[in-house]
Amino acid sequence: MTTSRRGARFGAAFVLGGAGFFALIARGEHGVAATPEPVAAGTPLATVAGAAVSATFIERPPEPEWVVRYTVPAGVLPVDECASKATIESPGVARPESTAPTPAPPPTAEPGPPPAETAGMVRVDTTAGALNEQLPEPIRARLGFGAPFDVSTIAPEPLRGRTEDLARVRAVLAKAERREGHTRLSFWGASHVAGEYFTGDLRRILQDRYGDAGHGFVMPAAPFTGYRGTDVNLCTGGSWTTDFHNRKGGRDDGLFGPGGMSVEALAPTSYGWVQTTKTNPHGRAVTRFELLYLRQAGGGAIDVHVDSTDPIRVPTGVRSAAAQGPGAAVFSVSEGPHRLAVSAAGDGPVRIFGAYMERDVPGVIVDAMGVSGRTAASWLAWDADLQAAYLGRRPVDLAVLAYGTNEANDRGLSEDEYRATLRKVLTRMRRVLPDAACVLIGPSDRGRKITGNTYAIWSHTAWVARTQREIGPEFGCATWDLQEASGGPGSMLRWWGATPQLAAGDLIHFTAAGYRELATRFAAALDAL
Repeated sequence: MTTSRRGARFGAAFVLGGAGFFALIARGEHGVAATPEPVAAGTPLATVAGAAVSATFIERPPEPEWVVRYTVPAGVLPVDECASKATIESPGVARPESTAPTPAPPPTAEPGPPPAETAGMVRVDTTAGALNEQLPEPIRARLGFGAPFDVSTIAPEPLRGRTEDLARVRAVLAKAERREGHTRLSFWGASHVAGEYFTGDLRRILQDRYGDAGHGFVMPAAPFTGYRGTDVNLCTGGSWTTDFHNRKGGRDDGLFGPGGMSVEALAPTSYGWVQTTKTNPHGRAVTRFELLYLRQAGGGAIDVHVDSTDPIRVPTGVRSAAAQGPGAAVFSVSEGPHRLAVSAAGDGPVRIFGAYMERDVPGVIVDAMGVSGRTAASWLAWDADLQAAYLGRRPVDLAVLAYGTNEANDRGLSEDEYRATLRKVLTRMRRVLPDAACVLIGPSDRGRKITGNTYAIWSHTAWVARTQREIGPEFGCATWDLQEASGGPGSMLRWWGATPQLAAGDLIHFTAAGYRELATRFAAALDAL
C-alpha cells in the first residue's frame, strides 16, 4: 500500500518559503520504521560527493540521555500538494461556538485631531516641494521629498562597540571563511525576524560565500498565522494550540524551548511538515532533522514521517513531573531533498519546540527565532535551563537580538525602565550563551500619519537605539542601528515612497525588497569589521 493511500488525513495550510503550494504527507498506520541507534563520537554520519565528511567536523560529544537518534532508510519524497488550512489557537482560549455574521464596519469617519501619542514628535509634510522648514538639518536634506529617492545614497551603518567585541564578531566570519564545521548565527527578535525575509536573505548571502550547512531552526507547525520561512517549504493542517510569552490565554509557564515558542496538536488529524525546496537555488538538501519536544508526565507520542517511509513513533512521556525536561529526536538521512512530517499519536499531549534542518558539511547556518509583537523582556519569561540545554548542544557563534521596535511603541516605557530591563535580559542571555559573539539590532524607523500628507516621526526610536549602544558593551555586545541603517529618522517615509516600494504601508515594517536591502547592508557591516 502506498503512503498516499494510507488513511490520508492531511490537508494544507500555509504556502511558505516562496515556492508555492507544496506537497503534504498522508498519515500512515502507526508503526516503527527505524529504531533508536546510539552513535559514537566520530562516527561518519554522511558522505559528500562520495567521500566521508572529515572526522574533525563530525566528531560529537556524548549525547545527553534525553536525545534519541534514528537512521532513516531511503524513501521517496512525497508529491502531494499542501491544500488546506490550519486552526491556530491559544491553549486557554475556547473555540468559538457562535456562527453569527461579523457586523459591518461603521462608515468612514471624518479625519479627527492628531493622535495624542504623536504629541511632541517632529512633523513632516511629504507633499512634493514642501519646505519643511521646521525640520533640522540634516533630516530635511536627507528626506528631500519631491526629488528622486535612491537607496544607494544612504551611508553605510557600521557595527559599533568596543574593539574587543567587534573582534569577536569578526572572528565568527573568519571561522566561516576557513570552513571550520558549522558557523551558526542565531537571531531572536520580533516581527523583523519572525517574517524571515531579513534573516532569509542574509542566510543566502552568507551561504553563497561560506557554504550551505542547512536552514537551521524552523517550527514544523505554524506558531501563528502567517508564519513563513525562506528557502524551506512548510505546511500545517488541522487544529493546533500555540504558546509564547504574553500570548492571550497562554500558559506563560516559560516552557518555550530555544526559540521562545511551542505548538501542540489538538487531534491526531493535526499535522505539520518541513521540507527542502524543490526549485530555489538554496535549501535543496538536508542530512539531518532534529525534532525538539517537551518530555512530560503523561506525554503522548509523536508520529514522525520522513519522506514516504513508515511512521516512527517517538514517545514524550516520563514517569513523573520531576523528570520533565528537554527532549530531542535526531533523524539522519541521506544527503539530498527530504521532508519531516509530525502529528500526535493521540495518546496524550505533545508539546513541540521546533526543529533543526542541517547538513553534515562545513558552512553557515542562520537560525530565525522571532515572534511578532514581542520585546526583549520575553527572555526573562523563558525557562533558562530548558533553553540552555538545547543551545548547549548547538554552540551559537553569533547571537543577534533584534528587539526594540515594540519597546519604542510603548509610550509608557521610560528610558530608565528600559535600561534596567535590558540589563536583565542581557544577563539572562549571557547565562545561556556565555561564549557567543553578540550584536543588538535596534528598532526600525517609524512614521505615523497625522492628516493628509503630514506625518509624525516616532521619537522613542532614537533613545531605544541609544540605550542599546550604552548597555550592550557591558555584556560584550556590539550594536547595529536599524533606523540609521535605513537613513535615520524619517527614512521610513522615503522607503515607503520608493520605486520599487521598500517599506510597508504601516510605516513600521519593510517589503521583501526592503528587507533584502537591509540584509545586504548588515552583511556589508560585517564585512567592514
